[in-house]
Amino acid sequence: MWTDVAEKIRVHQNFVLTTHINPEGDAIGSEIALAAFFEGLGKNVTIMNSSPTPQNSVFMDTGNRIKVYSENYDAKVVDGADIIMILDVNNWAHVGPFADVIRASGKTTICIDHHQGAENGFADIMVNDTSAAAAGMMIYDLIRHMRGEITPEIATAVYASIITDTGTFRFSNTDERVFQMATELTRVGVDPFSIHRQVFAKTSAAVRLLGAVLNTLGSTPDGKLAWIHATRDMFENAAADYEDSDGLLDIVRSTKGVEFCLFFKELPDGNVKVSLRSNGKVDVYEIAKSYGGGGHRMASGMSLDGPIEKAIHSVIEACTRRHIPKK
Repeated sequence: MWTDVAEKIRVHQNFVLTTHINPEGDAIGSEIALAAFFEGLGKNVTIMNSSPTPQNSVFMDTGNRIKVYSENYDAKVVDGADIIMILDVNNWAHVGPFADVIRASGKTTICIDHHQGAENGFADIMVNDTSAAAAGMMIYDLIRHMRGEITPEIATAVYASIITDTGTFRFSNTDERVFQMATELTRVGVDPFSIHRQVFAKTSAAVRLLGAVLNTLGSTPDGKLAWIHATRDMFENAAADYEDSDGLLDIVRSTKGVEFCLFFKELPDGNVKVSLRSNGKVDVYEIAKSYGGGGHRMASGMSLDGPIEKAIHSVIEACTRRHIPKK
């Protein structure tokens, strides 16, 4: 799986790493782990993302490696690159504005991802492992394949990516491979308690937002489908950022009788981000895909035009009609 990627890494010197818009622990952890590995090989590496790093992932970027793309960015970053590596995402729309720069550059691209539904021709080299619980696990495998040292910094970043995408080993993607890797990482010296505190710590604004959002809870009469939403006013009244809404949908997902659930978040531009989670009987990837989104069977996302009230009505009606489990 890694032969072509490893050869590109061996023969080239200058790399740019990027990931999806609104990155979370898996995306940031994957970038930091791979960047640290490259630096250990004496390579030049720049991380350039379309969105800022969320506060709960900043602790991984101890070297201040991550830069945020803007229209006045230094063009030398891409012009001087031999390879551009795209992590934890497999379609251009979800890479964000930096995608246009990458596509126009003509540089060789490598994608390392674990989501379903990769866009045709997305990268020159595609490594896609949908059985991996997190993209960070794939980065760990690549480093081991190349006989690289798993330093404490790399281990911390990979561990953070794993607990993010497995919900601290609670989600159905938690398998023997996950536990084996977590064990190996703790042997290197990661501190699970400290990392968990960093990744899942809630701000006061997030706690204020929690009450307002959970008060919007709706469900079908049988309770199999549930949904919540957050408007721009809710974010403003709680003095909350977009990332403060992370994890709220998992509270709904854990409700007895719920088979799948949705979280509608109104963005500053009036568009709506929808997160979808399943408890197994419903393939939420299929729902997201029908709206141009992506992800996994158990966890996916999509973006819709506003207003939020229209988006909620349309999606709930479609889900009720087509996706409610019969038994």
